[in-house]
Amino acid sequence: MDTASVRATHSAMSIDVAIKTLAATADLVGEDIFPALVEGISKSLGVRWVFLSRPSDNDKTKAETLAVWSDGPAENIVYDLAGSPCADIIGDGPCCYTDDVQSLFPQDALLREMGAQSYVGIPLRSSTGEVIGLLAGVNDRPIGNPDLSREILALFAGRAASELERISTSSSHERMGRIVEASVSEAFVFDGDTCRFELVNRGARENLGYCLTELQKLTPWDIKPEFSEEQFRDFVAPLKAGEVPFLEFETIHERKDGSHYDVFVRLQYFGGADNIFFASIFDITERKMAEERERLLMREVNHRAKNLLSIIQVVARQTAAAGLDDFADRFEDRIAALAKSHDLLVENPKEGVSLRDLVCAQLGHFSQLFGSRVKIDGPIVRLKSAAAQSIGMALHELSTNAAKYGSLSNDDGSVEIEWQIKHVGNLETFKLTWQEMNGPEVVPPTKTGFGSTLIASSLRASLRGAVEIDYARAGLHVTVTAPYASLTEMRHDEKPKVGCKRRDLNRRYAD
Repeated sequence: MDTASVRATHSAMSIDVAIKTLAATADLVGEDIFPALVEGISKSLGVRWVFLSRPSDNDKTKAETLAVWSDGPAENIVYDLAGSPCADIIGDGPCCYTDDVQSLFPQDALLREMGAQSYVGIPLRSSTGEVIGLLAGVNDRPIGNPDLSREILALFAGRAASELERISTSSSHERMGRIVEASVSEAFVFDGDTCRFELVNRGARENLGYCLTELQKLTPWDIKPEFSEEQFRDFVAPLKAGEVPFLEFETIHERKDGSHYDVFVRLQYFGGADNIFFASIFDITERKMAEERERLLMREVNHRAKNLLSIIQVVARQTAAAGLDDFADRFEDRIAALAKSHDLLVENPKEGVSLRDLVCAQLGHFSQLFGSRVKIDGPIVRLKSAAAQSIGMALHELSTNAAKYGSLSNDDGSVEIEWQIKHVGNLETFKLTWQEMNGPEVVPPTKTGFGSTLIASSLRASLRGAVEIDYARAGLHVTVTAPYASLTEMRHDEKPKVGCKRRDLNRRYAD
């Protein structure tokens, strides 16, 4: 047999070994395939060493092997790319150095250590053409047929590259999936056609109260009561058509138990083979509550300004009724007490605002009635700023109404303000009552005014409690109940480090 025939037979045998090796790895996935590939390349090419490598994620000047054959399976290594033929592969494409490779790359210490004489390599490319790795065969003898060597490496390169890309993509997706799953914000993935949820992260599941299996039977309009199916599909049509890159909007979500919460939504669409929507969602309930409190406060400021002259008129009339002697001094003291109530609302002392101080300050213009027509009783409670502000506003409104229309508008009526703390199971519950007696007959309002709206809205928003207003004919009766923890950061039996004793309060608000 002549030399050409021998070479042809050898080439056919080498390619046959390569094809059989690739066929044998058809069922292998993940990194398990790489050792089989480098072994098959070694046998097909007849070389001692084979590397399947990729550029290091931590240092782009180095490469790390995913599988090594060195006369048998060997440990993975990290090596320098600079001055090596591997760097040429990554930069320029396939190459083959049939002999004396060490003299061509004198800076490559690994080639010297191996005693390498020849080298053949090919880049591994992703589906987008990016170089994501390389295959290289090294031998201690010259390579006789460089074209065959490159052809065999090319056979293995496609399989190696596709699996390497799949692993890298899968790893990125898994890592991103873990991040999204652990995110405190809500994340939804739903089908571009049916709109059924496919993936919903833990934050959304916990907030909505559904498990993933339940959510996978639902669609966005099932948890967004502001949308019907037709309205939602029309709303996202520009996004799906590619007319806009994303949609941002505010809406509400409905939990499994029927309760609602406000959300901000950023919605994106990924077409083509993906055909999915991705929604990142933020619970903005607290922001909405803060905005509502701000609006309420602005209206309350305006409301207070209108009431201020009425209060001063009541103070002046009651002060004058006791005689004109020292009228100016007594009138001035009561106006100062009224001002004190405003100070308490904006102060935020470290130990909190004393509820007794707050009550006395808000009713400071009736200080001459304390202990007789105005009775105040309750344990020590120190309020957080938001709770002090809301309770203070409610007390101001109640005292103003009592002075203008209720039990403090005549000479016989009285008011009792009491609060207590009760244990219900392991929870502490706060209860405050305002009871008017012996005033003019109460006539229930025909419509809800801002005053009653202010009392109910501010207390419910800040205390997360309940407010009952009873327009009883004998006298207005208001009850406020709330979790004690929503008022204060102290236990009811914890003694404050600072605070006024009751006799100090009596002296402070005495005539």
